[in-house]
Amino acid sequence: MPGQADIDSSLLFYCRQVRKSHTVAISGECSDEIFGGYPWFYRPEMINRGFFPWMHDPTVRLSLFRDEFARPDDGMEFLSAAYKKAVSGVPIADSDDEEMIAYRRATMLSVNYFMSNLLERKDRMSMAASLEVRVPFADHRIIEFVYDLPKSVKFENGVEKSLLRRAAEGLLPDNILHRKKSPYPKTHSKGYERLVREMLEEKMREDSFFASVIDRKKVCAMIDGDDITWLGQLMSRPQLTAWLVQFAFWSEKVNFSV
Repeated sequence: MPGQADIDSSLLFYCRQVRKSHTVAISGECSDEIFGGYPWFYRPEMINRGFFPWMHDPTVRLSLFRDEFARPDDGMEFLSAAYKKAVSGVPIADSDDEEMIAYRRATMLSVNYFMSNLLERKDRMSMAASLEVRVPFADHRIIEFVYDLPKSVKFENGVEKSLLRRAAEGLLPDNILHRKKSPYPKTHSKGYERLVREMLEEKMREDSFFASVIDRKKVCAMIDGDDITWLGQLMSRPQLTAWLVQFAFWSEKVNFSV
């Protein structure tokens, strides 16, 4: 299925390099979700968005297809209903103020949605390299313990994951312990974007299911427009272009037809 483009392939490549000398590895997935490492835990415009906070533009992918094939409004209605159901079940305490309630919502949304996506991705990429990767931060006992800790503890002095950093003092070098968090690596090479654009243009010229359902005018406007991030910190125009290429290959593999 279509995935996260070069963000997936870079992880696959990394797992293959690790597998040359190791069969088992430990990875840090889930620490951001439970210790508050993402910007939507501390940026007001994200934590108070009233929607999945990592989705900057949830309709952008669907809008690139013909209206008779994909209906963005229906998709948005589905996502909105899923969001409302998710936040209605967030456990809160009587003593919680609005800031703590918002923080709890961000935590539960991240654990139940964002984290599950990352775990599935890590499992696919690592097992494709025959590498067994374990994720100790996904232990439910850790999640249950830190869930009730206030934001002031997890984000002490304005530092993301400050509690986890303090817990690791003496175990990690200071340059790693206090390093500013950065998103998972993606390529910023203009050559990469040029290649995936050429692949997309070729796929749109073919007599195929993909070519019949894509809105060429909107796709061309997208690849010639501004490079705007639309999902989390990672997925911008090159990744969206690559996602469309993946969709085209996937539709051929499963033999979709109109």
